[in-house]
Amino acid sequence: MRFAVAVLALCLMIPAAALLAEDAEEKSTVPIDEWLVKETVRLVLPAFHDEKPGAFDRDDFLDAPSLDTARLRPHAGDDGWTVGHMSVGVGCQGVAETWLATYITSDRFLKAKLRLPATCLAGAWLDGVSVSLSGDEPEGELKLRRGTGLLLVRVIVGEDPDSLETRSVNLTAELVLDDENDGKNLSFSAAETRAVDIRDILDAPKVSSLALSPDGSLVALTLGAYGPDGAPGAWLEIRDTDKGGLVRTWRGAPEDGNVRWLPHGRAVSYTSSHEKKTTLWIYDLETERVRAALRDLEHFEGYAWNPDGRSLVYAYGVEAEADERKVKRLEAIEDRWPKWRNRSYLVEVTWPGGASRRLTAGAVSAADWTFSPRGTHLLFSRTWPDPLERPYARTEWFELDLGDLSVETVLTDRWIGQAAYGADRGTLVLVGSPSAFGGIGRDLPEGVVPNDYGGQLFLYDRGRGEPKPLSRDFDPTVQRAVWHDSGRIVARVLDKQYQRLATCTPAGAWTFYDAGVEVVADWEVSRGAKTVVATGTSATAPQKLTAFALKGREPRVLLDPGADRYADVTFGRVEPFVAKLADGMELDGRVYYPRDYDPALKYPAIVYYYGGTYPITRDFGGRYPKNVWAGQDYFVYVPNPSGALGYGQAFAARHVNDWGRLTAGEVIEGTRAFLAAHPAADGERLGCIGASYGGFLTMYLITRTDMFAAAVAHAGISSISSYWAEGYWGYAYGARALAGAFPWTDPDLYVGQSPLFSADLISTPLLLLHGSDDTNVPRGESDGLYIALKMLGKEVEYVQVEGQDHHILDHDRRITWNDTILAWFARELRDRPGWWDDLYPAAESVS
Repeated sequence: MRFAVAVLALCLMIPAAALLAEDAEEKSTVPIDEWLVKETVRLVLPAFHDEKPGAFDRDDFLDAPSLDTARLRPHAGDDGWTVGHMSVGVGCQGVAETWLATYITSDRFLKAKLRLPATCLAGAWLDGVSVSLSGDEPEGELKLRRGTGLLLVRVIVGEDPDSLETRSVNLTAELVLDDENDGKNLSFSAAETRAVDIRDILDAPKVSSLALSPDGSLVALTLGAYGPDGAPGAWLEIRDTDKGGLVRTWRGAPEDGNVRWLPHGRAVSYTSSHEKKTTLWIYDLETERVRAALRDLEHFEGYAWNPDGRSLVYAYGVEAEADERKVKRLEAIEDRWPKWRNRSYLVEVTWPGGASRRLTAGAVSAADWTFSPRGTHLLFSRTWPDPLERPYARTEWFELDLGDLSVETVLTDRWIGQAAYGADRGTLVLVGSPSAFGGIGRDLPEGVVPNDYGGQLFLYDRGRGEPKPLSRDFDPTVQRAVWHDSGRIVARVLDKQYQRLATCTPAGAWTFYDAGVEVVADWEVSRGAKTVVATGTSATAPQKLTAFALKGREPRVLLDPGADRYADVTFGRVEPFVAKLADGMELDGRVYYPRDYDPALKYPAIVYYYGGTYPITRDFGGRYPKNVWAGQDYFVYVPNPSGALGYGQAFAARHVNDWGRLTAGEVIEGTRAFLAAHPAADGERLGCIGASYGGFLTMYLITRTDMFAAAVAHAGISSISSYWAEGYWGYAYGARALAGAFPWTDPDLYVGQSPLFSADLISTPLLLLHGSDDTNVPRGESDGLYIALKMLGKEVEYVQVEGQDHHILDHDRRITWNDTILAWFARELRDRPGWWDDLYPAAESVS
């Protein structure tokens, strides 16, 4: 039996009646008037279809879709898809199927019933999710989000698979709306041009780690993507750094991969895990041979190859024994953390021999370890609690001789966060805060406390014991630095809204590179190679993998992993916006325009800020995806108020002991300037949102102004003293943001700046969000303000995300969390409560 290709006749069948029924109880019906139609294919029953048990008939075809509905994004001209309008007449022999697709765009969340004719079997999917159809005239409920969704319909016609008779069936489809909607806010299209969605940001393939070969010619990548069921999948790739050509790939690799290049030859190592045991594999590109270097290690924590190629060092964890009495006497402030008593030790394993020996022991873990250039020594740090002096921890750096395992103390400075070797063992490249080495990296007036999250670069001469500051007069913040055999230091730096790569000479001369992205996330350069590889994003560009030479060549894109996913996505423009404040300060920021911006219209606006020590950079996606909000036709204003790193030490120092005193006024004044400069932004429909310190700033702002019509605080701090005491890192963050201020010395700060103590001043509708298991900012910070506002009769909603910590990382819960934010703004800024009510139906009164 052969397939028969049917003829599709496209005809117009518009109902003569008006779309909005005169009878108030009737529903509005909207015909779906534009389709993509796939060529009709005759279906053949499988062998032994009439054998029982296991019989198979026409209806069973519906149980197994012939296309991947979760991933399909059809376009005219692709794989038998053509454009049709309105109704479809199907001519066929026997049993046949065809597929229809339309992109539905709605300007609001709404519910509708999809109605199909009774003359066929049909299945339907909205954005890959099956629609349950029932009734004589098959109907199923659709929940249309604001934006564009893909509706797929699979139609099966014919009764007798052996029939040679040709028959025609007219197919119509329509949406039935409730009487509050007339369908004018809906459109149907056979061509997909859409706004970015949270599912794009979560599900598009991404590079999660990279490793550059010693000669710089190849890059090994770990990539990952979420499948239709929300489960993550990962794979490894090796690509050349000239044009990005694929050299080798492994599918089904573990999500982290731990990819490293061996120092010599063309071989990579990577890890796989099974039942919490890790095996380290080595793949030789020349021989295509795979061997295990380590097998079934428990509590594996990472590894690195010795530059001499003859051994590797790995770390493994040891769990502390619990008190059988089920009690615990705390040994330090940090002992509140569940795993603080666990220890990590280092082991060296020869290659290819496999002989192993323990390198470290003791009561304190070895961390941040790195090899000397010749592989003869290992540099590492150890950290002890020290509650008597900021930052309440004491860090020392040691050097281990891999010959006799003798140890030398190299450096003691509590403000150094990263150490690596320079050209040889005699020189170290250090990254630390402005307070390191007694403050020789400070560029501040006397008496001003620096923001000690700010990264300064030092070159340290071990023989003389002399540090040399290299970035004191350099406003960007140094985040990570490595020595290159060219005699320069390569570093990633935070430069206002940008995260860039730069080099510094030993004399302190800085040069920026163009990495081809605005925010560099991961990067690597081999000490002896001239090539740098990087991954990163830009304000309206998803992740790219790029490469460039330290001298001469422009950056080139080696891989655009999400290209297919984003092929039909368009963005609104993003512009810098600097607000000139009354005190002369220039408040840096940017504005995302609504995707379908029309200057003749008025749009609601969202103000998003952090206000803590880190600026909001121009990265794409993230926990708070500005592009998604703009795609929902909001203006989005993003200011970077005082205290942010990357703008120089004086600007960053304003973060210390501020807690809204400066930043709240700057956000308010900057927002007014934004509204004045953008008349299409509606100042009566203005929302604000922030998380963590930004959540605190939301809470604090709405005690100081009623300019916002809606507010969102995720994991915000309502009482500084309870956060300082109960958050796992509250006191440690206080070492920098509360420098020298304690509840018993500065109640004006701890109480006066805490929103909880001004809850009666809040009049703005507030949505509180919190992970139920947040250890950084305990959920009691939201609990307290919620209780206060409920007792005051204020408008407040509180949504906890179960099983999540400070960040909402679970795939499905993150989608619900994102939808909650958008539904809240739709309710409060657009007076469209339908989405919120669908997510959170009203409960019966408990009074």
